[in-house]
Amino acid sequence: MSPTFRARPKPFLDTARRDWQFDAFAWLLRHCGGYPKFLETVPVLPVEQHFPDRGMSGHAGAAALFRRVRDHAGMADWPCMVEPRSDAESSGANCASITADRIRVIYYDPAQRKPAVLVARFARELARYLVETFEEPAPGGAPFQEPATDIATVFMGFGVFVANASLESGAWDLNEGELAHALAMFCLLRKAAPDGLEPHLSPHLRKYLRLATLDLAQYEDRFQRLRGMPLAALKARAAEPAPRNCRGGS
Repeated sequence: MSPTFRARPKPFLDTARRDWQFDAFAWLLRHCGGYPKFLETVPVLPVEQHFPDRGMSGHAGAAALFRRVRDHAGMADWPCMVEPRSDAESSGANCASITADRIRVIYYDPAQRKPAVLVARFARELARYLVETFEEPAPGGAPFQEPATDIATVFMGFGVFVANASLESGAWDLNEGELAHALAMFCLLRKAAPDGLEPHLSPHLRKYLRLATLDLAQYEDRFQRLRGMPLAALKARAAEPAPRNCRGGS
């Protein structure tokens, strides 16, 4: 009887992009309290349990949504707020500003009627706020800062929202396949099956998530290295504010 050989899964991303995502997760772990703290991060989903506010519209609704996102990110004590973008603000280059009181103002498009898209945008701007506090540049340097911010948004628990939102606009530096790959990494690093996320993803993204998970399952040794990063190697950040999901202490 001839032996049965199992074919290796087809790579979902090329080696360079896959390696960079592993480096980006390591970068985030170094600056966010390590693996034990990462395990406290809750995957945020479009369910009433996570977003219980109902019957609100306009700026009041957007502000309530932002507060929920900020709370889920563990950044409730960070000085930031949202305001509708006026005609004076550019939709691309001017997503946030700082007031004289050092409060970060995040702008949103008041014409955007889809709460899930707003959640994704708010989460990304909070991820940007977080990574701007890191002294170490993103893996690959300045040209990779924006893609690393997309990864940080997934790392903070908002991968379902950003992956879905990527299908609706080109506002993301990573494409939907790369975001699905990052979401698969988020799940596998936690040793959690991605199946529970699938009902909240578009059919297109469900397929990507399955393929990425199948491919990444070959790299358990790399996930083990991320899980076992020694605390001594983590940067001490006690003097800087950090979200609950990323704090090294309680």
